[in-house]
Formats: sequence, C-alpha cells, structure tokens
Amino acid sequence: MGPATDAFAGLRENSDIMAAAPGWALAMLSALERDGRDPACCAVFLPDPATGRLLVSGTAPSARRPGAGLIAAAENAIGQKQPVIRGTPRGQNFASVALPLLIDGEVRGVVGVEQADASQTALRATLRQLQWGGAWMRDLARAEVALDAKSQYQRAVQALNAIVGVAERRDFPTAATAAVTDLATRFECDRVSVGFRRFRSTRIRAVSHSAQFSQRMSLFRMLAAAQDEAIDQRATVLWPDDNVEDVVIARAHARFAEKHGAGHVFTTPLYATDKFVGALSFERPENNPFTQDDLEMLEAVSTVLAPILDEKRLNDRWLITKGFAILKDQLVQLLGPGKLARKLTVAVLIGLTVFFWFARSIDRVSADAAVVGSVQRAVVAPFDGFIAEAPVRAGDIVEEGDLIVRFDEREFALERLRLVTQRQREQFEYDRAVAERNRAETRIRQTQIEQVDAQINLLDEQLSRAKLVAPFEGLIIAGDLSQSIGSAVTRGTQLFTIAPDGEYRVELAVDERRIDDIAVGQTGQLRVAALPDQSLPIRITKITPVARYGEGRTTFTVEAELTGDVAALRPGMEGAARIEIEERRLIAIWAQPFVDWFRVTTWKLWPT
Repeated sequence: MGPATDAFAGLRENSDIMAAAPGWALAMLSALERDGRDPACCAVFLPDPATGRLLVSGTAPSARRPGAGLIAAAENAIGQKQPVIRGTPRGQNFASVALPLLIDGEVRGVVGVEQADASQTALRATLRQLQWGGAWMRDLARAEVALDAKSQYQRAVQALNAIVGVAERRDFPTAATAAVTDLATRFECDRVSVGFRRFRSTRIRAVSHSAQFSQRMSLFRMLAAAQDEAIDQRATVLWPDDNVEDVVIARAHARFAEKHGAGHVFTTPLYATDKFVGALSFERPENNPFTQDDLEMLEAVSTVLAPILDEKRLNDRWLITKGFAILKDQLVQLLGPGKLARKLTVAVLIGLTVFFWFARSIDRVSADAAVVGSVQRAVVAPFDGFIAEAPVRAGDIVEEGDLIVRFDEREFALERLRLVTQRQREQFEYDRAVAERNRAETRIRQTQIEQVDAQINLLDEQLSRAKLVAPFEGLIIAGDLSQSIGSAVTRGTQLFTIAPDGEYRVELAVDERRIDDIAVGQTGQLRVAALPDQSLPIRITKITPVARYGEGRTTFTVEAELTGDVAALRPGMEGAARIEIEERRLIAIWAQPFVDWFRVTTWKLWPT
C-alpha cells in the first residue's frame, strides 16, 4: 500500500479530473505492477458533457488503447452503478475490471483495468486496488462538483443582489441606472451600460455613475453599435477574444476600444419575452481582464436582469405608445403563422361588419290587428216585450228589409181592442150630449175621445215596431236569439249588431315604443289567423292619441283601410299586421330596441 500511496500522491496537486486522468492511469499501472499484477492497460473514462457518451480521458501505457472488453465493462458499470468484472472473452487475452465513480448517486466517470491473469483471486485483488485508487478520482470529482456548486451559488447571490437593486426602484430610468452602477461596482468595471432595441437599432438607456448623458456623443453611438453587433449575432462578444473558442465578429467592439481606450469589453445580449430586447456592456482596464468565471457570472446576471428591466421599460411608456404596441402585437399574431382560431374570429367579424354595412332592409312595425266593420248598426229592443221570432243569428247575411226579430203582438192587440171599445162608448156618450145640447158634457166627451185616439195611435206605432228588419244589406256580427224565443227583453237591450258586407277597416294595437314611427299614409300587410297564407294590403288612415294598457304593455290604436280584395274577410277576424316605415341598415333595425332602452335608462340615471 505504501508504493501505491506514493504513486497517487501527485494527484493532490491537480484539481482537474480531466487533467488528472492520465496521471491516475499511470499511478494505477505502477501500483499494480509493484503488487505483481502485471496489468496490460489502465484507463479512465469520463462522460462527454455534450453527448453523454463515454470518452477515454487517460490511459497507461499512453500508447495502449483499452480493448472492447474493458469498454463493455465500463458501459455495464455505468448502467448498473456498481463494479463489473469480466473474464477473458473468447478470442481475447485479457480480463477486465471496471469501477464507476459515484457522486450523490450520479456516475461521474469510470476507471478500469485490463490484465492477463483472469483468476478470481487476481481479479478480486485488482478490484480492491482499483477501489482504493478510485477514491482519489472520486475525491477530484467531488471537488469539482463542490466547485461548481459554489460557483452556482455565487452566481445566484450576484443575480439576487442585482434583482434587489432593480426591484427597489419604481421607474425604469432609476432602476436601469441603479443596476449598471451596482454591476460596475460589484465586478470592478470602469463602465457598465445598458441599451435597448428600438426600430432595429440600439439606444443606450443607462450608464453607470451617470445620471444624464447625450445620445449624440460618439462614445455612446459607438457603444450602441457594439451592442447591435452582439444582438445581431445573438451571442456574447468579448474583446480581445484570444482565449475564446467560439469565433464571433467583434469589429465594432475593436473600434470602440481603440477609439475610447477600453482595455477589455464584454457585451451580453438581453433576452426577454422570446426575443432579444437589448444588451449589457462591461468595460475593464487593460490590466484587469475578464476571467472565465467573470464571464459566466456576468452572463448569468444579465439573463436574470433582462426580463425585469424590460418589464419596467414597457411599463414606463406613454399610454398611447402602449396602445400602439398592443395593436402591433395583435396584428403580428394575426398575420403571422398559427393562431387559426383568432384568424377565423377576425375573418368572421370582418365578414359580419361588411355584411351589416351593406345589408339593408325595410323597417317594419308589427302589431296585433283586428278586422271590424266600417259602420256597425246596433238593433235594440224598442219597448219591453217578449221575443216571438228570431230567424237570423250572428254570421248570417241579410238583405235590406229582411226580418230580424219579431215581438209577441197579442197583448198589444187586446189593448187596442179595449181602447177601440172605450172609444165607441165615449162616442155614444158624445152623440147623446150633442142631442141634449149639453155643451159641457160634449166638451168632456170630445176630450176623452181624443185621448183614446192618441193611445190607439201610440199602440199602432208600437205594433208597427214589433217587427224589426235589416236597415241595409249586411252581416250579422253579433247576436243570437234562437235560444231565447218567448223570453222577455227590456227597452234598449241590444239584440243584434249588423255591419255592411265588404266594408271593413283594421284596428292595430301599436306598441308605445314604436308609435312615433307611424304616420298616416304608410302602407303595410295584414294576415289574419283564418287566412295565414294570404297577405292583404292596408294603408294607415288614423292614429288615435289615446293609450290603452293591457297584457302588461301599453298600446295605441291605429286605424287602417284595406286596399285589396276583402271578399274572404269577416268582421271580428284577428291577426297581425306589419307596417312599412323606411329602408334602413339591417343592424340599425335590430339594434333600435336596445338603443331606445339605453337612451331612456341613461336619461333616468343621469344626474342633470
């Protein structure tokens, strides 16, 4: 164990596992030879950071490459995460031993040995020696992990400090100035500046330790050009870049450094909201170059600051600028690829707008309608009596002079007979008084005869009115006494209603919200429930300025005349009518009720 310790002692001076791999292989080879193992090859395998595949990082002897058996054993050790021993395969002369280097359960590499002695005792002894020697490589790997963790921690602390310095400021200019000043102080820079893209060119927005500066100064124009150079390449730019593997164009940085005496310039683009929005430039003197850790730290800080500074910059814009920016973003999304649902929605809206702009129709007012006769004559009882005959009823058509109703005449006949008898008696008494030359008695009897004659004439007039006939040709629209023969009626009782046949008018119940649109002379169409497939033309003749309330709404009665064939109509038919107002845009017709409601509601709620 002593010679092996001396062989591995040199690894303590090397902190890079990649650089220490050849030395470890040589030390392991020496240790095994001293123990009498006579190994053929010792090798260190480390995973490629880009692809994850195993790469040979060091072998001993240096000219000897590991065989297929050792490579297979190393791959199995990674997959199983435990040591693997492979005997001598057919066609090969060496056995293989592979040991994975595990750090927190993750394989950081594999160390392996090939040897000719394939006995179980020799292989197990080699594995023990490999486990002891692998501890040195494991310590190096653990040191690298700790170093990476420390570096990441430092980056996180620096990024957090930068975020705190920016978040404490409310407006963008103050926050940007505070950010670059803090970065200049923290990273020992002569100057730190931040610029943001506008119209495909960068404008410097803040410079460390400077509250005010002019964009027209050649210094800031050249600095903006250098930031454009980094943003256009979408990569960090370091000048001078002697030790940088990635080759980028740095002409603008070189001109800036030569013109203004900057020793070292580093620019990192700012990426936020899926695009490059600006850049951060760091300047140091010639005797203080940027180290690789500095570059990684500055790039990490810039990545964290980019969305915060960009958000503050966007929030500080004028309201009208924000409006145009939102409109631009929406147009870009609308005209760009994808967003099919949005494109369809906009297309439908445009189509509806065009349709409603050109679509026109006749504005019509709908109203309930009823057909009534132009003239209606009521037939009433002329005196108290009894119904003797009623040959017609509602719905019958009568000619002028046709019997409608006849009253019982028997009481009138008996009363007339009594009055005639009384007159004859009075006449006899009158003749006797004349014969006796009794003037007073003659005068009395003469007066009584005249009184009886008047009663007889009145009774004859009542008898002549016992038969009621049709005053004109028309239709019985109300009344039915066929079930009331012999019943008594009193004077003035309405028995029938007659309307002239073929002479009708229409009464419309127009809603109060549309009565203002109705005018005399307007035309329309009428459809009654009895004739749903036939439209009859009408014309407005009269507007009654009296409101009626019923069925939860207020209406005005409007009269109209029928201007077409009315042979199929009958008084009392009901239906609906549509009055034509004027030609208007279709959207205006549909929106009119809402507009009227809005006007009234606004007027009621408005304080003045």
